[in-house]
Amino acid sequence: MGTVTISTSRGDFTFQAADDAIGFLRTTPQDNHDIWISQAQPYPCLAVCIHGDYAAVHFFPNDAGEIWLSYNDKNQKEVSFMAGGSEWKPDATAVIALNDAFLCIREFLTTQERPVCIQWQEL
Repeated sequence: MGTVTISTSRGDFTFQAADDAIGFLRTTPQDNHDIWISQAQPYPCLAVCIHGDYAAVHFFPNDAGEIWLSYNDKNQKEVSFMAGGSEWKPDATAVIALNDAFLCIREFLTTQERPVCIQWQEL
């Protein structure tokens, strides 16, 4: 794993280890703000929206417009997030547990591929 860049509403933060990046995300309040995670290159990347114990995750494999969104057919709770400074309320099936989002981030940082620990829907 190379350098990890986490971009938040408070700026960009750089880490050398996945554990450090995830520790930062776990201990820094991110409610209702989107977080962008990439490594040496801008793509692939994850965009993670967090609100309380819930998250929604986008995976961007490249800059050609291909986008994947987290999918959870067991979720019935509607959750609002802030994305790019605007309120975003995805379909309830896009909302996953925050802990699942952290598993997804860890896998992405290890593989730089679309994580298989959660389900996805192509947009």
